Amino acid sequence: MDDVHFQPASATAGTPVPPAGPPAKNRPSWLIWLIPGVAVVALVVGLGIGVGVAGGDPTQTEEYEALQSQIAGEKQRADNWKVTAEGAQASAPSAASSASAAASSAAQRRAELDQREAAVVARERAVTATEQQVAANSIEEGSWTVGRDIAPGTYRASQSVGSGCYWKITRSGTNGDDILQNDIPGGGIPTVTLREGQDFTNHGCGTSVKQ
Repeated sequence: MDDVHFQPASATAGTPVPPAGPPAKNRPSWLIWLIPGVAVVALVVGLGIGVGVAGGDPTQTEEYEALQSQIAGEKQRADNWKVTAEGAQASAPSAASSASAAASSAAQRRAELDQREAAVVARERAVTATEQQVAANSIEEGSWTVGRDIAPGTYRASQSVGSGCYWKITRSGTNGDDILQNDIPGGGIPTVTLREGQDFTNHGCGTSVKQ
């Protein structure tokens, strides 16, 4: 028996009908939702990258961190200066008081030294004056002209003389030839009175002091 082919009823007579293709495969439903999700995530990531590159959070940049570090260092230095200044201000009264006390002590010491120096100078002047007075009123060994070398007056030996004592009074200008008075006491404390126009010779009698 011959095969019989029937024409579909909906087909229009004279219009060719394309052959039917292979049946479509069933796609998983989750894949349909995954593709748009991946696109959205990529878009968000792209926007984030764009924002970060174009001018995102400035506090996350290296320049910002370096600036913050510099500011922190300046603040620390300022705090250190403040502590130093406060310490200096606190110690200033004590230092000033110590300096004032030292200056006062030095001034007092200087005044004491000045007083001692003045006393020593005065004492030296007094001794010098006394020595000069004694010298002017004393007769040592030798030959002297009264009124020029020694003052007129009465002179007495300052201590007992020995047997080697010899003195004489001569008229001035005679070279000791015109003897007015002389003596070899041999002991005791001799006394002589001298006037202007006379010479006095002291030999071995020590020092005679004006009375």
